[in-house]
Amino acid sequence: MSPIGHAGEQQLSTRLRIAVDEPMLTKGGAVIVAARPISSRDWRLLETEGRANAYEKEFRVKVSSPASIVELVYPEGGAYSFRLEPVSGHASGMFVTREIRVGSAMVIDPETRQQVDWPSMSIIHVGGALYDEGWARIFSSTFDLAFENRDKSAVSVRRFAAGRIIGLSEAAIEAFIQDSK
Repeated sequence: MSPIGHAGEQQLSTRLRIAVDEPMLTKGGAVIVAARPISSRDWRLLETEGRANAYEKEFRVKVSSPASIVELVYPEGGAYSFRLEPVSGHASGMFVTREIRVGSAMVIDPETRQQVDWPSMSIIHVGGALYDEGWARIFSSTFDLAFENRDKSAVSVRRFAAGRIIGLSEAAIEAFIQDSK
């Protein structure tokens, strides 16, 4: 998938490479990329393991849950872009993605239980044997139900310098699909 960029002129820029791993590679699913601006001063303080210069910082993350959310920050007045790719060693010819929705959302943060604004959000379907594009569309409309769940095992959160990765457990995915019908 070619990089997808949103949110303003490209002066300062956050680039994110998202490696997709099992079980999402086989089962399919959806990745929601939610971006929010931070001050350019705070952005400059972010440490990166990827490429970086005075105007651009690159970050790399890995997702595996068929229902994954990647929240990232980008410099206010700047831009961000992201690219989904299979983990190394997987045949990239078999890897199919499609952006199915772009928008924004107000959601309950799964950690703080406070309402947060995601002013820029993209939903990407990852092709696979189980979770089709229709499921990904349902997930994109109701993913925040899982955030409201009080069961701590329903959602996992991993942090990286420019944000966090939120993954739903298999049990939460099953409950979510059942609740969505």
